[in-house]
Amino acid sequence: MTGIDILPVLVADVLLGGMFLLSGGAKLRDLPNFIGTLGNYQLLPAALVRPAGAMIALAELALGAAAIIAIPLGSQIAMLGIAALLFAYAAAMGINIARGRDHIDCGCLGFGAAQATLGWELVSRNIALGTIAFAVFALPVSIRPLGAIDWISGIGAIAAFALLYIGFGQFSAVRLRGKAVVR
Repeated sequence: MTGIDILPVLVADVLLGGMFLLSGGAKLRDLPNFIGTLGNYQLLPAALVRPAGAMIALAELALGAAAIIAIPLGSQIAMLGIAALLFAYAAAMGINIARGRDHIDCGCLGFGAAQATLGWELVSRNIALGTIAFAVFALPVSIRPLGAIDWISGIGAIAAFALLYIGFGQFSAVRLRGKAVVR
């Protein structure tokens, strides 16, 4: 049985796992601000916002670590969790944009630095990343030994995609000019 080559799976594991580790860490470091941002989405009863905020931050940390540490095949379960969270984030953003509440902080870029308000580009980004994570979970993986060119290609791909992600985040933050962010 053949499946996706192991190299793009490893790249996805490291990128999405790293993204979730950084995001979960940022949320835990500034949990009060993250809870405020989560509350601004107005999707949960007020009594559930604080425990949900802590659970989301811990889930991101656990899923990120599992995606990286459990490479290659054990990470597939972590990728299902990552996909589920990314799709949930996309839905939460889409609901608020549809309500006309695109002025709130998305909670994507950390707290206290550059912030981005909600936008359809962020919804699309989360759907695209969630689809990649789900594909890594659902599709069979073809394992093979990795050679030097694979390592060079993999590291290059990780660096290139990480820079694209950071650039996309900056693009989203630029939309803030002239717009008030509600935390």
